[in-house]
Amino acid sequence: MNSLYLYLPNIMKMKMKNLLIIVAITSLFLSACKYDDGPGITLRSKRVRVSNEWLVTDYQVDGTTDNAIKASFIHGDSLQLVLTISKNNRYAMNVEYTKDYQAKTTWRKYYVANQTGLVNLYFDYNNNSLFKKLGSGGAWSFDKKHDNIVFGPFDLTHVEGDDKLLNCEILMLKAKNLKFRYTAKDNKVHTLTFEPRNDEAGLLK
Repeated sequence: MNSLYLYLPNIMKMKMKNLLIIVAITSLFLSACKYDDGPGITLRSKRVRVSNEWLVTDYQVDGTTDNAIKASFIHGDSLQLVLTISKNNRYAMNVEYTKDYQAKTTWRKYYVANQTGLVNLYFDYNNNSLFKKLGSGGAWSFDKKHDNIVFGPFDLTHVEGDDKLLNCEILMLKAKNLKFRYTAKDNKVHTLTFEPRNDEAGLLK
């Protein structure tokens, strides 16, 4: 009988520990369900999910796909604009060869196109609306308890004024899909949908 009394506190501690673990896991699941378009439940952190090379699959202005802007992310059948978001809070926009073109080409498969000095093609991409806002690179951070993602200069802590920032509301943050929107100065709402260039999220440091 005495031994039972000795073990009771340990049993209670184990139950309390298990209860805390369940609460922590539940909180993790609930925090992952905050975006309008998903995901539902995931064990991957938001930073891991957003870390990838992203390709634009749809570009809407005030709820309607703008085919002209969408087409400006691609040049012919070989080049495309890629938004790279790294876990170390850095981003870049590069002109890269498409994966289909890489598959058909046996030389320089992984060459980054805007490092080849193709100035005329680089100038074309300066007419892309997202490239004009983000430029070739900078820093990013989550904002409003991970509801938003903010893009701006490399040192976000010394930014003066909102004109130097692009603050986007996150609508979807999955390993396989990213979707956010922002309101331009003309009060038009721009909604961008992305798919990953890489199959595995979180590879970029």
